[in-house]
Amino acid sequence: MIKAQDVQFWQIRKRANRRKPWEVRWRVDSAQFSRSYLTKALGETYRAGLVAAAREGAVFSSDTGEPVAWSQSAETVYSLARGFIASRWVEAAGATRAALVRSLVPIILATLDTRAAKRRRPEEAVLRRALAQYALRPPAWDGGGEIGDAPDDIRAALAWLAASSGPVVGLDDRATLRALLEALSLRLDGKRLAHASIRARRSTLHALLDFAVEGKLLGDNPLTGVKTKRRRANDAIDPRRVPSLRQARALLEAASAARGQLAAFFAVLYYAGTRPGEARALCVQDCTLPGQGWGSLLLAGNRPEVAAPWAEDGDRWARRELKHRAPGEVRPVPIPPVLVGILRAHIDRYGTAPDGRLFWAGDDFAPVTGQTYRRVWGKARTNALSGSERASRLAERPYDLRHGNASLLLNSGVPATEVARRLGHSVQMLYTTYAHWFDGMEQAANAAVDAALADGDALTCENSDGGPPAGQEGADGGS
Repeated sequence: MIKAQDVQFWQIRKRANRRKPWEVRWRVDSAQFSRSYLTKALGETYRAGLVAAAREGAVFSSDTGEPVAWSQSAETVYSLARGFIASRWVEAAGATRAALVRSLVPIILATLDTRAAKRRRPEEAVLRRALAQYALRPPAWDGGGEIGDAPDDIRAALAWLAASSGPVVGLDDRATLRALLEALSLRLDGKRLAHASIRARRSTLHALLDFAVEGKLLGDNPLTGVKTKRRRANDAIDPRRVPSLRQARALLEAASAARGQLAAFFAVLYYAGTRPGEARALCVQDCTLPGQGWGSLLLAGNRPEVAAPWAEDGDRWARRELKHRAPGEVRPVPIPPVLVGILRAHIDRYGTAPDGRLFWAGDDFAPVTGQTYRRVWGKARTNALSGSERASRLAERPYDLRHGNASLLLNSGVPATEVARRLGHSVQMLYTTYAHWFDGMEQAANAAVDAALADGDALTCENSDGGPPAGQEGADGGS
């Protein structure tokens, strides 16, 4: 229930020696407000609007003194998006900042006022650059939120965007939202985006509308409950891209020949199933490397490579927590003797960075860049794989070594819960991502059930051959 407000207006008064001498004064509860105008007619028009709103029972803001509806109708999607990114910037990782901006740019452009957007519209490339590099990047702002040093074409584009952006209240309409969602599902060439990109844009739009609700620009999030046509999505890894043990060994040997210092980096991705950022952060003090038998890695951080515009304080290699984990949380991963031997040999030959990191480059011991290890990986693929294997996109990215580890574990019979723990996944994510390998285990599972049933009922498996395959065979996990 809204508390009744006491709103009182005074007559317009004239103040001498002022550039805008005509002053409108009013009070909302105990707070007093005023606004000055150049002419008495302008002041009377403004005062009449306030009086009319009060008579209609409008709710007045205790901050501005004006009806809340006035600020709601004036707020644009452009200004809302800037406030939203400012609220998220400090706490967000660099990759998250970049992802938010990638989604906010098309949201702003898709919600431009239809009529205003047709007049003197800047070039598309300039608009997108102005948004991504200036309007939605708080480090480019001065203390008052204005854009600092920017070229003239960027300033003109930002002024046009501010004037042409549609109102936030316009999104409080199901038909408008459906049209917006359809626009956000398309690329610049009109073709449909990948499902993951569409999902990311919708998620950002939902968060933006939540921010509008928090700012009392909307009563509730209008996107909640809006359903669009369900499109089939496949989040599973294509098994044709995942190397078998034999192929992984050949690739690691070729990588060692191409640049020996990175051979152990790729081996950690395959035999321990780490993400590249986790391997970058790996320190010698996090490794247990016995002379014989299994060892372990205690994964305690992540050093993803972040593009300069999104980096915190310009640090492209800021150490962060493990993905989807709280700060300080660790993940112990057992490693087989083959990786223990590789890491021991690597440390003996190359040593470590001053902070203990195993993988570094240059005299300043900087983390290995993605450009560097991708270039080495390209040479390894050329030397280790056949033409048909390369054409099939087998092990196209170093990240595919992590998927190779998952397939090796699953095809070796390691329980799904343990595989998920080692990879830092949820079990649900594991089943979704590696669905084909679970399908490929069906015949082995049927045979195990047959064996159990045979002990109690010989007729159950009298003519059993494992049953007809309902899924596809798993990837080659053997040598």
